[in-house]
Amino acid sequence: WNLCVLVHYCSSLEGISFQRKTADFLWMLLCGAGMLLLLTSFFNMYFVSSSLIDLMTYVWGRKNSSARMQVFFFTVRAPYLAWVIAGMSVLMGGGVQDHLLGIAVGHVYYFFEDIYPLLPTSKGFRLFRTPTLLKWVCNQTD
Repeated sequence: WNLCVLVHYCSSLEGISFQRKTADFLWMLLCGAGMLLLLTSFFNMYFVSSSLIDLMTYVWGRKNSSARMQVFFFTVRAPYLAWVIAGMSVLMGGGVQDHLLGIAVGHVYYFFEDIYPLLPTSKGFRLFRTPTLLKWVCNQTD
């Protein structure tokens, strides 16, 4: 299940929201993985793969907010998909902590990359600006 979600939403996110922005996509994954690794030291978690999937699902849902998804017998708007996946995990007897960490990190990334720079008080500041060296390595031009 996780592999299907990873392939679908990761490829969709890279193909639509990060089209021709390979370095930005890689930087999102690196920043997200770094934040998750930092947070796992406080929560004694050892596996962050599902958290990384929830991170990508959350960011995909926010960037495609008008999309609607069919989950079993009901329709869900894309921004709530990560929450529905977390709820399904709880209903199946799984833990919710890793899902909440992925959603929280995804929200931090989305807010500081897409919302905060548009606020008048931010003056265009982007916390997760992709380093120039990474753009050069990935041959990305702006």
